[in-house]
Amino acid sequence: MTGKILPHLMADRLQTMETDALSTELKALRDIQRETLRSPQNLDAVLDLILRWASQLTEFDGGWLLLAEGDSLVIRAATDRRDLGRVLDVEDSVIGVAVQEGKILNLGDVDGDERYSRLYKVPAEGRMVSELVIPILDESKVIGVFNVESRKPDAFTGDDEERLAALADQAAIIIRNARLAKETEALRQIESKILGGDFDMENILDEILTTSLELIGSSIGQLLLRDRDDLVVMATTGQEEVGQFRVRVDDSVCGLAVIEKKAINVPDVRVGKSARLYKPVLGGGMRSELVVPLLEEERVFGVLNVESDKVGAFNRHDEELLTALAGQAAITIRNARLYKEVEALREIGTEILDRVFAVDEVLNLILRRGLDLIGAQFGQVLLTDGDHLVIEATTGQEPRGTRVKTTDCVSGLAVLEKRPINAPDIRQGQFARLYKKYLGEEMRSELVVPMIEKNEIIGVINIESREVNAFDRHDEELLMALAGQAAIAIRNAQRYEEVERARQREKLAAIGELYGDLVHRMSNPMGAVRAWIQFIVSERGHLLREDEELGEALEEIKANAEKVMDMIAQLRRDSQEIQVEPVDLKSLLRIALEKIEIPPSVQLIEKVSDPLPPVQANRQMVSLFANLLSNALEAMPTGGTLEVGAEVVNGGKEVQLWVRDTGRGIPDYLQGEVFKPYFSTRKDKGPSHGLGLWWAKLYLEGLGGAIDFQSQSGEGSRFVIKLPVWTWPAGGVAERLD
Repeated sequence: MTGKILPHLMADRLQTMETDALSTELKALRDIQRETLRSPQNLDAVLDLILRWASQLTEFDGGWLLLAEGDSLVIRAATDRRDLGRVLDVEDSVIGVAVQEGKILNLGDVDGDERYSRLYKVPAEGRMVSELVIPILDESKVIGVFNVESRKPDAFTGDDEERLAALADQAAIIIRNARLAKETEALRQIESKILGGDFDMENILDEILTTSLELIGSSIGQLLLRDRDDLVVMATTGQEEVGQFRVRVDDSVCGLAVIEKKAINVPDVRVGKSARLYKPVLGGGMRSELVVPLLEEERVFGVLNVESDKVGAFNRHDEELLTALAGQAAITIRNARLYKEVEALREIGTEILDRVFAVDEVLNLILRRGLDLIGAQFGQVLLTDGDHLVIEATTGQEPRGTRVKTTDCVSGLAVLEKRPINAPDIRQGQFARLYKKYLGEEMRSELVVPMIEKNEIIGVINIESREVNAFDRHDEELLMALAGQAAIAIRNAQRYEEVERARQREKLAAIGELYGDLVHRMSNPMGAVRAWIQFIVSERGHLLREDEELGEALEEIKANAEKVMDMIAQLRRDSQEIQVEPVDLKSLLRIALEKIEIPPSVQLIEKVSDPLPPVQANRQMVSLFANLLSNALEAMPTGGTLEVGAEVVNGGKEVQLWVRDTGRGIPDYLQGEVFKPYFSTRKDKGPSHGLGLWWAKLYLEGLGGAIDFQSQSGEGSRFVIKLPVWTWPAGGVAERLD
């Protein structure tokens, strides 16, 4: 009878024990859940509670909960608080073996296995005999370890494994939620900086990389921005120089994320396609790589890249987290670039107001800023002139003023269709026929936007790239804004030119009136002299015949009077209203040289640059040149060297012409008198009204030019003329007058 009752009692006892254990497990789970809800941010308190419940479910002498941090494990809960904060190396610990293999490790006698005995780390409570290690998994990634040890051999059973595995699952949920909260807070802080107007892009990108590595549990990574066909390192844990180190988009794993516009998770960079594309810039021992694009709408700004020396180190959650951080980076870059664009537009607006008279400088500034903001290197600004476009600013070698028919170029298409033209590949379709290779044979894509003023297209801005499909909608909108600024600059320049030329006409007219009055005052007494000579010849001719010397003197007076009257006639013509036009100084200088008789004793040296741009003047420059040349020859009665030259100066804004002689020079005490009326250094008795240099100064200043000289007594003089280069009317090109 007793033999039959005992098995029943034992079965009832086992059932009761199992029921009690199950009840304890359920209480533990409920208690852990309540603590998690009550203190969601206090991860260490919840982990400590899990460890206490574990001691009620399984008998052990020492227990620990460790969290993975990079290549290390950090003790966050322990039965002996002296172990808290202790760091174990994954590569050099028994616990690390379970992490690397991703499975439960149950050792009945640690010292009985040489491999584990060598790796065993003695806890604060002293050396143990048996050890049970339960990996805490988030999907397939080990995020921590549940570890218990006993002084008894073979202390842990399969039931112990199951109970602790259930608690490890709870720990995984809690750790994941805590990390999600941490990730959310990190994203919120970065977003707060972005929304708060922090435009320090480099600082924020550094913070995003640091946060990414911290949250994912990696220590190796970089953030790269796209620069046309390359990716440029902007933040890194490596040694490569920020802003200098580059990888090709078409020849790297990072570039693959750019091309495919999606995350690239490579479990092993030494296998398959990745083995060819992987660039070991962060170290030769890397095995896995996760790259996500910095993507806004369809625009890729760059990539965020993390790497690990372990195969399959990154999971789906890492990818999602990195994608969120990459989105923040994309917003940062966009905001920084928008700020830069606004600053550029503000700068251009200021330049338009400050440099209304220098439209060429403003157009060059607009072109440079546009290329910089869009990330291109090649471009032009062209103005309309009838059925042609004329290059006004360029990065190419073709000279300013080069003309191309509107119907025979891609830029002209923007004029004819009155809209932006984005040619993704200029070697395809109608673009292949229209494209002009001014900026290089290697160009592949082109973006052209019209400059519109009062519904009239006055020109275009054109940028080009070696890359196919280089420009997007944002580039088009930015270039349209710059084209609007250019149109304002041109309109202001037109108005300024009209006012300035009217002012110059008034000034020259006033000078002409003054000069005309002087001519009138000179002509009356000279006319009287000529009349008296005629009277003497007709009424007192017998006296002249009787006194030969008197007759010769009268003839000389008559000849000089005729010369003076000829000069007065020329001055009268010069004093008439002066018209300003584009003239070729080289041609007018040649005419003046032909009018002057250069004696054999004088050597002529010409140093005239070719070509010279047209200047703002008129044909009266011939008389001015002739006067300077005559003065130089008169200063060298016994011979010498006469040098004439011309060149472009002041950044292409002016043409400088000079006349240099090796004559007697002008004494120091007379140099302050040179540009005053009636000044002359002549010592002979020939006629000289002394108005040539005075008139030259007034005339040149009226044209917006200047005249100056350097002279040293006994060594010669050098007179220098400067005239402004002719500014073509904005929106059109005048013909050059020679």
